[in-house]
Amino acid sequence: MTVHLWIDPAFGASGDMLLGAFAGYLDQTGGSTDALGALDALGLEPFELRSEATMRCGLSCHRMHVETSASAMARHWTEIDRLIADAELPARAQTGARRTFRLLGEIEAAQHGVDLDDVHFHEVGAVDSIIDILGAWLLLDTIDPQHVVVGPVGLGHGTVTAAHGQLPLPAPATLALLQGAPIRGLDLEAETCTPTGAALLVTMADAWGPLPSGAIRATARGAGGRNPETHPNAVTVVAVAMPENAAEAATAGTTTAGTARTATGDGTSSRSWSDEPALIIECNVDDASPELLAATIHHLLDAGADDAWLVPIGMKKGRAATLVRVLTDHEHHDDLVERLLTETGSLGCRTVDATKHVLPREFTTVELRGHAITMKVGPTTAKPEHDELAALAASTGLPLRQLDLEARLAWQQRTDQT
Repeated sequence: MTVHLWIDPAFGASGDMLLGAFAGYLDQTGGSTDALGALDALGLEPFELRSEATMRCGLSCHRMHVETSASAMARHWTEIDRLIADAELPARAQTGARRTFRLLGEIEAAQHGVDLDDVHFHEVGAVDSIIDILGAWLLLDTIDPQHVVVGPVGLGHGTVTAAHGQLPLPAPATLALLQGAPIRGLDLEAETCTPTGAALLVTMADAWGPLPSGAIRATARGAGGRNPETHPNAVTVVAVAMPENAAEAATAGTTTAGTARTATGDGTSSRSWSDEPALIIECNVDDASPELLAATIHHLLDAGADDAWLVPIGMKKGRAATLVRVLTDHEHHDDLVERLLTETGSLGCRTVDATKHVLPREFTTVELRGHAITMKVGPTTAKPEHDELAALAASTGLPLRQLDLEARLAWQQRTDQT
């Protein structure tokens, strides 16, 4: 079984709301929030983290308070990143929190026209914000879902007072962070989604979309500090369990932060795809054998790359070489850079922004010579899974090409009958 954790920020999100939602989920399912003890390793100003059950618009919620006598402190992005990097923390939480703060730093740098290393946080640099972000990642690591899906983010309007004075709502940083993500406008004069909440949603999301189909295991809500009469100031999380094949199909139907588009060809049909942000990591290698490079591609794919491939190139002085390219999302980027440099022995690589244009697909099975073969079905084609066909070819002694044709024919015949 695969467990999806669906986060519903229909009325917005903040760091403490997500922290409360995850704590409430663990409390409801008999889990432990002991992982929050790792926060002491940061060496921050003294603080107390307190939890309580509360209500928001008649809905039971979990609320997390960070209490400290220290005044708000502005910290540079580099200082916060070093604090987290040097602490002994679970790998997923450490990597995730650093990614959240880096994204916040990149947005701040772009907003104020400064270099990333010169960014200093005001509200986000305070103890409570650091605890909210790292604490949320520590509890998500404890929950350990296979996939995190995030629904549309509710955004109010109006103004808010920040360190730089009065700002419009949604805050400029929030809008920049949620670029490409699904949102819904709320007729509320309030800051429903904070930059911290937006950054956590973006960096935690494996995909954006509606509640996945499956069996609900548990649900919980995390409350914000305000308790308005107009709406529940809370984030909902839902754990949904589903079989492996169904999980793949469900994930394929969602998108990472991107935009849905439709192209029409001859006027008789239309094809919709999603634009998904991606990264391409690449390096030039002129001192590796074909066998080593083939193994490198295999290891990169195993490490989470969306795709990896080799391109013959010519370098200076006429040297024959190979361009190794890796397609990935932001989550796997750092691990894949390290893997690429380790496997190839290259002294450097580069990363460029890219956009994936992804057609919807679903997974089904066909019966072939007494075996179930998975078919990946797109708008115009259906393709059998290679590894399953290869195993069937090995057991039957039949050519792989023949089994490929038989699988496609079986799928087509079943489709024609329906």
